[in-house]
Amino acid sequence: MSASTGRIAGYQWVELPGDLLDIPDVVLEIGSWLRGLIAVNVSWDSGEMLELAPVPSGWSVRDEHVVSPPISDSTLSGWPSSACNAGRYDEWYFFRALPESLQLQPFCNWLGMSLAKVTTLAYPGGFDLASQLDVYRPEAVVGEGTAVFVIAHDEAMVERLLSADRGGLTRR
Repeated sequence: MSASTGRIAGYQWVELPGDLLDIPDVVLEIGSWLRGLIAVNVSWDSGEMLELAPVPSGWSVRDEHVVSPPISDSTLSGWPSSACNAGRYDEWYFFRALPESLQLQPFCNWLGMSLAKVTTLAYPGGFDLASQLDVYRPEAVVGEGTAVFVIAHDEAMVERLLSADRGGLTRR
């Protein structure tokens, strides 16, 4: 699989092969955009981090989601990743300020689904990612399902990942 890109709800997205990198690699690569933001875990090995892993020291819980303090260099270099499926089916939303409510649903758990076809999930009982992005307005979303993906307001973030991918970005 090669990288693919597109747009949804005013955001740029990129999907990259998951066998070449994982979420901690991506978080480090785009760290300059994430520094100072607050991360919300939306999926942890297809479940909830709160139930499946210890809450990292200094982090908190809100609306059953684990929430980071403002992201620092040390947070970036030690990004948590579920071990069961090598970080697969993890998803993070990044905010400048947390919304009042965090009723976020993960995209990564829709097995085999590409962001290129995400609009096909917007049916009753499905998942309307565009609507969720419109309501919550994150700065970025980073996840891994079938592929590693980033959804970002700042197109430069996606361009950075594409240039890193062409330059041979690989797992740590």
